[in-house]
Amino acid sequence: MLQAKLTKVQEKRSKSDPLPPGCAPYTTSNHFKIQPSGSKPKSKRWDHRFSLESLGQIPSPLRMAARAPGQPRLITLGTARPAPQYFPWETLVTTADWNYGGSKSSDTKKSAVMSCGREDKGYPLSVAMNYGYSAGSPQALRFVTEHVELIHDPPYDDWECCMTAGTTSAFEIAFRLFCNRGDYVLFEDHTYSGTMATAKAQGLNVIAVDVDEFGLSATDLDSKLRNWDASKGAKPTLLYTIPTGQNPTGTTQSLERRKAIYQVAEEHDLYIIEDDPYYFIQLGEDNYDTSAPKVPQATPDALLARLPVSYLSLDVSGRVLRMDSTSKILAPGLRCGWVIGSSQVIAKFISQTEVGVLSPSGPSQLMVYKLLDETWGHDGFISWLSYLSSEYRDRRNILLDACNRYIPSEICQWNIPTTGMFFWVKVSVPKHPEAGKDRSPEQLKLFYSEVEDRIFTSACENGVLVSKGSWFAASTEQAPQVCFRMTFAAAPENDLTEAIERFAEAVRKEYRLI
Repeated sequence: MLQAKLTKVQEKRSKSDPLPPGCAPYTTSNHFKIQPSGSKPKSKRWDHRFSLESLGQIPSPLRMAARAPGQPRLITLGTARPAPQYFPWETLVTTADWNYGGSKSSDTKKSAVMSCGREDKGYPLSVAMNYGYSAGSPQALRFVTEHVELIHDPPYDDWECCMTAGTTSAFEIAFRLFCNRGDYVLFEDHTYSGTMATAKAQGLNVIAVDVDEFGLSATDLDSKLRNWDASKGAKPTLLYTIPTGQNPTGTTQSLERRKAIYQVAEEHDLYIIEDDPYYFIQLGEDNYDTSAPKVPQATPDALLARLPVSYLSLDVSGRVLRMDSTSKILAPGLRCGWVIGSSQVIAKFISQTEVGVLSPSGPSQLMVYKLLDETWGHDGFISWLSYLSSEYRDRRNILLDACNRYIPSEICQWNIPTTGMFFWVKVSVPKHPEAGKDRSPEQLKLFYSEVEDRIFTSACENGVLVSKGSWFAASTEQAPQVCFRMTFAAAPENDLTEAIERFAEAVRKEYRLI
């Protein structure tokens, strides 16, 4: 199935014009889509949801002029780009020690040397080192557009991609597009603290929506919107969600849940930011017994079959801005990612980028292009993602086995994450030795906080760092609970079991079990 799609990609490339040359050339996903324009319905217009800031935002006239079509040999005295012959770098060379099959053994490992010179034809280093077009380079954007169409195939016609300087930058821009200071934004009741900090820095108010074992609650989302108290201000029009391997809880929304949430969004005209950095880290539900034989790496087609249906794939209105990142699947230091949305929204996103980060890093885009397009190709990239999933599945299994062996299950509860990098451990405070005392609601909340803090501090003293659940709470009005986020991605594999032993000792000490 994947090979049939890749054949269409190659046919499209063979019939297309060469990529536009020169520094910061204008480019768009419409140049690279496999399906012809007009084969699907158009997206909805979003003028009524744009913020006052974004409605007043206009494209940079200097950058518009630089990308406007002109004479074949146009001598520019208008754009203040430095002369590339004065860049001190002649060549950039990187090496990838990974083969298509995913093996890291010394007898099968192959090194791919990727070099780029000042005047290379594919993506010259002189271009990568200069100012770039805010949507990204044609080389990187072409691969990303093909990738999005292969994986998600948005069901409306006028979708586009835009390269970003990482997801943190992307949702900062997205909030500016859709929110005015004082607006309310809907979040999962526990979510990535960095996103909340960004929202609050822009003067936005956070509304927490309940999460259960299937992820964000469509019922609670609908209830909060239907019963909105107008005295607070305008009803929220923006939902931020991490649907796959959610940070911090590790939950993945089921297809039924995603459809239900999208239906709520349609009924209330809600715009969705789909932040999905853990989408490709597929851990599977089986074989968490470390004594069992290792599960073989999935084939590319098998990995694609496991992937959840994204909101972008369900989006018939163009009401989803999807965010992808290289941070969890290649390297966070690249500060490189991409967003996908309707042409109208992406145009606004580019205009905001022009007066902010300006463009994603050229060397980072060059490294992404050299690895994903020239070296691996789409099938090699999918094979890498399958290998990555297999490696993280082994780590997940080690941590899970240690949890089953050392953490007191009568005190703590955890689910098996099927995607992503996180364990979410809930500690039962009602079972605490001091839980029976009469306390006011405020005293009870303080007691929960003290239990969380003592376990955290004790774990640190034992030599293991975990994250407090309260750091991720979207609202202080939520019912108190004690939870801890753990990741199996960062620590060396042979330290994972000992780390859980140390955490378990802290829990047992707090509950006077030792």
